[in-house]
Amino acid sequence: MTTVPPVPSQPLPRLFLIPVDSKLHQFCVESHRILESAPAILERVEFDLDAYGLKKKLVRTADRRFLEGQTPDLADLKIELREIDPAKIELEVGRPRLEPYLVYLFLMLRGRFGGCKDQAARLLQEESITLHWWLENMGLRLPPANTLSENLNAVSNPTRDFIHKVQLRYILSESLDDFESLYLDSTAVEANTERPTDSGLITKLVERICRRGKKLNRFGLPNFNPSGLEALQQDLRAMHREIGFCTGKRKSKSTFKKLYYQLMRRGQRACKRFERELTAVKKALSTTKELLPSQRLMAEEVIELIGADIEAIGQVAAAGGRRIFEQEKVPSSEKIVSISDGGAAFIVKGGWNTHVGYRPQVGRSGKGFVSALILPEGNAADSGQLVDVVMEHWERSGVLPGVIGTDDGYSNKKAREDLLEAGVRVMSISGAKGKKITPTEEWNRPDYRAARANRSAVESLMFTLKDGYGFGQLHRRENENVRAELTEKILAYNICQIIRVRERRARERLERSIAV
Repeated sequence: MTTVPPVPSQPLPRLFLIPVDSKLHQFCVESHRILESAPAILERVEFDLDAYGLKKKLVRTADRRFLEGQTPDLADLKIELREIDPAKIELEVGRPRLEPYLVYLFLMLRGRFGGCKDQAARLLQEESITLHWWLENMGLRLPPANTLSENLNAVSNPTRDFIHKVQLRYILSESLDDFESLYLDSTAVEANTERPTDSGLITKLVERICRRGKKLNRFGLPNFNPSGLEALQQDLRAMHREIGFCTGKRKSKSTFKKLYYQLMRRGQRACKRFERELTAVKKALSTTKELLPSQRLMAEEVIELIGADIEAIGQVAAAGGRRIFEQEKVPSSEKIVSISDGGAAFIVKGGWNTHVGYRPQVGRSGKGFVSALILPEGNAADSGQLVDVVMEHWERSGVLPGVIGTDDGYSNKKAREDLLEAGVRVMSISGAKGKKITPTEEWNRPDYRAARANRSAVESLMFTLKDGYGFGQLHRRENENVRAELTEKILAYNICQIIRVRERRARERLERSIAV
């Protein structure tokens, strides 16, 4: 008869906990080795955590001083209320802080597996024997998800860039790559936002103003008058929906324009009302004396956001009117693409495929490591980024590449000549545009032909980054946060590439020994 075994969660009498020989264990080992090569990483992480802690303490101190100031000075006790000098504020002993080592380790893990609050990534963290063993042997514990996420976000982009630089110098010292070759390309990554429409933008901006306007009483300020706001939002949503039904239908063109005219008119009228309401709120804030400094800062930020949304409605309506009624092609710089990510732009790749997001420039070394990453504003042309990417590779790896290969999107005669003059031996730009600016004797040289043949390797890198590391779909918003997310994914990819290069070399040594 088949019997049910006892619950397998009973503790086992083991003297040592043995790590699992897995990719995660190898990832942690390589991350640790990189840190051993440059302990200054921990100093920079600790500096960022201190700066973040001091910023929070400054607000708490301002609140405390404000409350003290509500009571008149007692002359007998000689109490003096002084202005806060941020330079004199220091962190003191309090609750145990997160170890910089933990922040570094989980920064690498977040780049590989996703955010700390992501369910799949958190399940891996909590259930992984490898992580449990790793932290246990160092006397550390897995922090709560919110605490971990807050500390990881406190790390600055200069610190991430420094870690990338340390990675490349470590790779060079281990002879895993000489960084003599550089192949670069750009790619489109989707922002954490939906594709915009003028009607959708106006509707959502009005909804957001109404949401914020009815919560101002949290700061002791008057809320926006709710009369008619719910009906306004319902009407805008209905018109936005009808506009969506008309899109692409030839017989509905007049209805389409009529609905857009009504929606824009309602939105602009609402803006005038919101401006009056906002003026009253600003006046109330200027006269109130009871708000804590931290609350005042938040109130000022909310008022500023509402004002920016009111201006955005006018900008969307103006651009939409030119586009719909005057059949004018409005430049991207005059459009609002997203109400949640001001750094996102329309990205066009290949002349036909459009994305709403960013266009990072990526440089790949000869052995497959990412040695350069820059994130220009908007839909910047590749031709203007050639020198910047090469300089990024040079600064971070310490090596001026002798061979550079790219496609004809980077065709820039002046930039090509400058790089050759700086010491680059082969500056290969493929395609018709590249051939046009490359002398015939150079174009036909074997090293130039080899550079053109090897350029396709950067295409496979883009696929690997997007498919295995989520490089093509962003979770964070705004340029600096997006750059932080992409840099973390690049750092994680490089660690995995170190493991792959080591394994490949081990196989080659084994094959040579067998052949002998």
